Amino acid sequence: MTQKSTSSKRAADLSEIAFQRLQQALLTGELKEEDRVREARLATKWKIGVTPLREAVRRMAALGHFILKPNHAPVVRKLSGDDIREIYAIREVLECFALRRSWEKIPKSDLDRLGKLAAKAAATTTKKRKLQAQFVLDAELHQLWVSSEKTPWLALILERFLTYRPNLMNVLASHATLVDEAFDEHLQILEALKDRDIDLAIERLGHHIQKAGSVLAKLTDLT
Repeated sequence: MTQKSTSSKRAADLSEIAFQRLQQALLTGELKEEDRVREARLATKWKIGVTPLREAVRRMAALGHFILKPNHAPVVRKLSGDDIREIYAIREVLECFALRRSWEKIPKSDLDRLGKLAAKAAATTTKKRKLQAQFVLDAELHQLWVSSEKTPWLALILERFLTYRPNLMNVLASHATLVDEAFDEHLQILEALKDRDIDLAIERLGHHIQKAGSVLAKLTDLT
């Protein structure tokens, strides 16, 4: 590998690290809706170069998370209740379609792994750790039919809508009862998948996404 290609790969790796760090900042609340994204400050804080961080910021903006304006710092987008309703309506159609197409390709080992994650979340008693474990299961379960979907265009579109999860999970973080209800729904979807009952799994997935979108939209309208 030439020095130039090595340098390009390193820059791409750093940009990906910066992108993941920005997503994590939304999830943890380090970056909140309508916050200004101070690129130089974050680059210093996270020990990431300004250039890869700016690449990651542009990527987040392309996904709709940040708003870019000339001569102004990027701003974290604030989603309205109507935005969330539309996102989740689209997610319901796409995810149910993806699950229908990919379920025969989902290995039993993945379902067993998710079962262990679910058991870990259920057994956790510390409130903060339980919430984190529930969110991990949420992310891993929905990723199941995305990563199993071999059609790149559908996977790409689904990834676009799933990237809104971090800041929306933040809305739910202070409502433990709602998170518990969503966790139970995830368990029911997983159970149907383990039983190879695809029609029931899709029915439960559709209901779960509808309910989540309605709840999140109502909570957002109240803020």
